[in-house]
Amino acid sequence: MFVTGIWFVGSMVGIILVARFALYIPARKLAHAGGLSQSSTGQLLGYLTSAPELVATVFVASTGLFTVVTTNILGSNIINTLLATVAAVLFGQLRRITGSRFRFEQAVVAGSIVVPVLLLVTGQDSALWSGIALGAGYIAYLRVMRSRREVSGPSQSESAQNPWSGRRSHIVVQVFIVIAGLVGLYFLGDLLGDSVYELGVAFAVPAVILGVLTAVATSLPELTTFFSSFAAHRKAGTDGNSEVVHNLMASNVVNLLVVQAVGVMAFTVFA
Repeated sequence: MFVTGIWFVGSMVGIILVARFALYIPARKLAHAGGLSQSSTGQLLGYLTSAPELVATVFVASTGLFTVVTTNILGSNIINTLLATVAAVLFGQLRRITGSRFRFEQAVVAGSIVVPVLLLVTGQDSALWSGIALGAGYIAYLRVMRSRREVSGPSQSESAQNPWSGRRSHIVVQVFIVIAGLVGLYFLGDLLGDSVYELGVAFAVPAVILGVLTAVATSLPELTTFFSSFAAHRKAGTDGNSEVVHNLMASNVVNLLVVQAVGVMAFTVFA
């Protein structure tokens, strides 16, 4: 069990390091090079920081331990929300991110916690219909986000002409770093899934405990992005609340509507 525990911890640490240096940093550079708005940057960071949950979910779900998957998703979304709140408190932005400006985002984040609780309590978290419903919910989310962008209109940076011009070599390098990071996450997720399976089956570690531990590990990239975003905007003298809020919302939405849906499919096919 000791050796398996070492592999479990090692894979978690690897996921954190890859997410920090091969996903977050190049993603911020790409967002800057593309002149993305704060909300778009936050959405990009939210998607990338959910990659650890996706990889871990696919490999764990294929082992049949779906309670670990659901607990991981629920725990990750709760931890993400707490981390964003703590970061906002430390940077004196709590009143702003909880204000009326972000009512829609707050409602979505709350839903991303309530829905997995209901699925877990009713025992429908691994049901095929729930995976299909979650996937349909993600499509609806994309349509709503698109309509909101159309209503608000593009930001000044988004409407600038050719924001990517003159930086192609830099962009290519950052894209390759992100791709390498995703490949690294694939192998680390495989290792994490194997160690979770062995701890859960061979050593009878409760699935809830494994899910919570996995949730903590896969939420640490969000910890990096929340604090780094607030710090970067404070240094620049700008308001980074929209970036952090959209990072949180996108991460939680992808965890629930994409990652758990994919997990259900992996569980149905392979478990």
